Amino acid sequence: MKALRTRAAAPRPPRRWRTPPPLTRGSSENLEGMEILREVGGDAGILLWQSYRNVMLWSTAADGERSKMFSPEAGRKRLADLAASDVPAELREPVAVVGRMLGAPGDTPGEAVGEACAAVAAWAEASGNAGTGLAFTQAAALAAPASARLPFEVGQIARRRHEVARAETWFRHAIMIGRQVGDWDSYSRSYLALGNMFLQRGNLPTAQRMHVKALRASRRKGLPHIQGYALHDLFVIATETGRNEQAESYARSAFRAYGAQHEKIPALAHDIAYFWMNQGYFERALPVLQALLPHFTDQRDQLAVMANIARAAGGAGARDVFRKTWIETSRLVREPSVTPVLAQALVELATGAASLGEWDRAEQSAERALEVAQQRGENKVAARAESILESVRRGRQVDAARSTAVRREVHAEQADSLADDLVRSLEAQPIAA
Repeated sequence: MKALRTRAAAPRPPRRWRTPPPLTRGSSENLEGMEILREVGGDAGILLWQSYRNVMLWSTAADGERSKMFSPEAGRKRLADLAASDVPAELREPVAVVGRMLGAPGDTPGEAVGEACAAVAAWAEASGNAGTGLAFTQAAALAAPASARLPFEVGQIARRRHEVARAETWFRHAIMIGRQVGDWDSYSRSYLALGNMFLQRGNLPTAQRMHVKALRASRRKGLPHIQGYALHDLFVIATETGRNEQAESYARSAFRAYGAQHEKIPALAHDIAYFWMNQGYFERALPVLQALLPHFTDQRDQLAVMANIARAAGGAGARDVFRKTWIETSRLVREPSVTPVLAQALVELATGAASLGEWDRAEQSAERALEVAQQRGENKVAARAESILESVRRGRQVDAARSTAVRREVHAEQADSLADDLVRSLEAQPIAA
């Protein structure tokens, strides 16, 4: 019998990724770049707007067409206008770069124009002109098309401005460029950003896919910091979908990937402790939350952590810790700055009080939580407050004694070890100033 001969497969051409062009204008912009005129104004605003429009037109033209777009006279006029204007000193050279590009559009490298636009964007961000910063970061990304970092930054700025559609298109653009040029950091970060956007919208399956892509890329390319972010977010998604055993695994892996001294350890510790509380493991969560408190100086963060300490103390039967924390939070809940987290914090306080049978405190906090939540349209928090009020009233009617359910946990030893590691890490980290 003749041996079968196999034909070698023809080599495949390299895969070329294509995404739709990213959005360059917000829904409220009737004129491209109008945010620049609105925010900056005066001679500086006009020159920056003209420069922005010039760069956008130049960047999107074919290479062979660029040399025909402007003239030496246009360049000389722009530089003369700049010299006669009151443009801030830090903007003069970036605007001059665009002026020289007008005089020699076919010979100006995109990297130089991109750097000039990035310099304007940095000035705008520092000056509180976020729309101008977004516009010029966008112009920089188009002028320097081999950069994946710049489109990622456009997506970040657009996301902070709640321009969700524009942000998503730029993150996908960054993924395409990152894959083409081998910028795996920007590539992975863009997948993380997309995943978090889908998570915020409640689209958990898509968020999971985005974070898994980021995790796989970071493992292949040796990016441990990205692994930590991805595993942390996957932990959050697992808790939201009730996959508790997988959540524990992600939590341990995220801690290892971050390393004990990473700046994200306090955020991870808080998320893990809250997860344990929701599972009923208050004794495990309490020391982590107590070690966490000194790491936050913002009043909203402090109130959130203290309310969780009160809830954990109540669940663990630590009445002295609960009452001490209750007194400390009574001052914070009156601060205007804590309003965004007030209803949630009051719910946690009410839960801790109810666990200890302190019905007056539980009812007081739950009623206030319900009031604040309804005013702010926080429906989930309002539902929790109503549920606590119902439990409190049942507790008063029957004078129910607090009881602790005995829980069986397969990986209790590993979880306790992680709690100890988190406490040691938090105690070793510098305290927030």
